[in-house]
Amino acid sequence: MNRNFSLFLISSASTLLSIEIFHLAIPLTVLSLGYSAVEASWCTFAFLAPVIVVKLFLAPSIEYRHKKPLLLQNEIIRTLIVIVFILLLYFMQPKQTIFWILLTAFLFGTFATMTEIAEPAALKMLLQNQDSTAVLSKYEIRTRAVQLLAPTLCGLLISAYFLLPYLFMLIISLLSILLLTQLTLVEPQFIREKRGVTYFLTSIREGMLWLNNKPLFMKMVILTAINNFLHPILYLTIIYQLTTSAVGFDITGYILSGLGMGGIIGSLCASYLLKIIGLNRLVVMVNILRIAIFAGFMLFSSPLGYFLFFVFKAILGGIWNVCYNVYTINEMPQNYISRISALSGLIIKIFTAIAGLLAGYLINYLGVNATLIFLVVLTVIMFLYTLDINKYQI
Repeated sequence: MNRNFSLFLISSASTLLSIEIFHLAIPLTVLSLGYSAVEASWCTFAFLAPVIVVKLFLAPSIEYRHKKPLLLQNEIIRTLIVIVFILLLYFMQPKQTIFWILLTAFLFGTFATMTEIAEPAALKMLLQNQDSTAVLSKYEIRTRAVQLLAPTLCGLLISAYFLLPYLFMLIISLLSILLLTQLTLVEPQFIREKRGVTYFLTSIREGMLWLNNKPLFMKMVILTAINNFLHPILYLTIIYQLTTSAVGFDITGYILSGLGMGGIIGSLCASYLLKIIGLNRLVVMVNILRIAIFAGFMLFSSPLGYFLFFVFKAILGGIWNVCYNVYTINEMPQNYISRISALSGLIIKIFTAIAGLLAGYLINYLGVNATLIFLVVLTVIMFLYTLDINKYQI
């Protein structure tokens, strides 16, 4: 792994850690200020909602922009948003802050989404003449290491003082900015960017036609979308259950850190499993095991049980994400990568955003147990959807 890729990896990890801490801290902040699970889910939705607009409308433009300045610009703007948010939380009364939390979550989510669009294209540039499976496994380990660290950090920091997660975000954002300034990307010579409604519609149509001609690619996207639908509901359900059981935010953070621990294990195993089992069979196996793991959250409803099943869930998640990234990065042509990444990401994030909003209502009206049963039913549907995957050639 060369120095340039190391800079990108550490910078990307710092950025992701900042975004993950914000994502985790928002519902915890809302609940700690005395608001309900429904209001917490609206704030989560506000963070996820920008993807619907940003990914669809800005992806064609981002495709023709140089990625390093774009990543740097987004990092700086998110840092400024966090500074303003800290001041608002410090000076305003708790019961007057919900609107500002919603607005901040939306703005922060907007620039997080722009980074999410630009990163795959930057990664593709760095993958030239390298073993993509090995490199993407390291990239996935970065994600899972962050998921290991972020919940524990966030839980401990918010237990000490509710502004500490956001202050910590400032430090790691500055680190990411410093690393990005030293990154070198050999970017293609783009044709001068076209603008206007006609170009936008043509660009999106070309991306949709490409997706339409790749049924296995679409199947992988839909499975990932349903999986991402499950996660926010499960995450908020467990947080709510722990909060009502008077479990402290620090313990909640330790429990959620199981996502990172399991994810690292899964990411390390993924390359080996792909080689000996193959993508098709691995997809089916992951979706069979997912049913048992989600059922486990119902059957073992203790802090230790939750931690263990978050580890198991994340092992599968680490394996799945490496499979998804290896397949999709290799399939997408360089000149379409931003728009295809945006369209597939849009499908995934719409599911995630709806789940973030729906979670509070499910908990409020169905209760924790019925919500978990609903999630198990969805995992069964996912498994049934994988049964015809062997007909596709990879």
